[in-house]
Amino acid sequence: MAYDPDSRPVSKLNNGVAVQQPEPAQIIPGFGGMSPAVAREVATIQGQIMLAKMFPRDMAEVTRKVEAACSRKQLATHALYQYARGGTDISGPSIRLAEALINSYGNAKSGFEVIDSNSDFSRVRAYAYDMETNTIQERTFDVEHVRQTKTGRTRLTDPRDIYETIANNASRRERACILALIPGDLVEFAVKTCRETLEKNVNITPKRIEELVQSFSKYGVSRVMIEARIQRHMNAITATQFIDLMNIGTSLRDGIAKVEDFFDRDAKPIGENAVAEKPVVEVNKKTAAKKSAAEVQQAKKPEEAQVPEKKEAEIAVPDVPDSVWDGEPNVNDEGEIIESSQRGPESFSDDDDMEDFFDHD
Repeated sequence: MAYDPDSRPVSKLNNGVAVQQPEPAQIIPGFGGMSPAVAREVATIQGQIMLAKMFPRDMAEVTRKVEAACSRKQLATHALYQYARGGTDISGPSIRLAEALINSYGNAKSGFEVIDSNSDFSRVRAYAYDMETNTIQERTFDVEHVRQTKTGRTRLTDPRDIYETIANNASRRERACILALIPGDLVEFAVKTCRETLEKNVNITPKRIEELVQSFSKYGVSRVMIEARIQRHMNAITATQFIDLMNIGTSLRDGIAKVEDFFDRDAKPIGENAVAEKPVVEVNKKTAAKKSAAEVQQAKKPEEAQVPEKKEAEIAVPDVPDSVWDGEPNVNDEGEIIESSQRGPESFSDDDDMEDFFDHD
């Protein structure tokens, strides 16, 4: 019997029914002995490169797509990050804006993959690949299976926690790969468009201010700490400061920066809040200190010449023994005592003549 290449091996009869065995993995000709999974991946990449060559990108169309994407308020809100380094605030495009850029760029893709993993760490590769120019940017790094907390390092054992830690670290490397692949002038145009979108659409209302404060409270940032940074009350915040705080919130959410990079945990209230939140005793002490300082300042000034007050005319009563007085003293219209009201010697009477008491010689 001649050999039939199309025939398949048949197993023994099973209750009288012949069962065919599955075909073994075959080596695809032309791929150097690669397995079907690897050959399929290679064929997919080759097809993408071929399509990219057939339909190259139009930079004018790319610019229009970037402008349209960055004009959306939702994207512009999370498009920028900000953190402090060396006393200077550094700002740039976030991973959300980087993803929008590579999608608008076309004929390119980005992502990350775990190369190796064990119980202690995982080795990860982040990349951004331009299929039209066959240009690739990649970063390879290790991620420890630990989480930094206030009490120290906590080892991760849950697969979900490990994946979230890897994804959080890989997103920053992926962003770096995308920004290295996309032309710099296109990135600057996207950042500028996002800022203009925020300035046009930002609507500062008491409700939005309260929502902003609540969003920062999840990271342990209080209203006092925010006001200490912007150096004014929240109800007087400007559009630029509001946008900066939104960018800081994006950085805290993405894990790019820490709270200590922007806010002082020992910040003190400013303005009216300082009086409202401090104890009454401290306020009274401050008032007393001001009063004491005012008294000291007054003591240093030269004393002004005092003008004597004008007193009413007093009745000058002579110092005469009580036995001499015959009742109340007699005074004239000018308030002077009439001397005749004094009683004379016992031998004197109204009938006597005054000449008897004076020597005319």
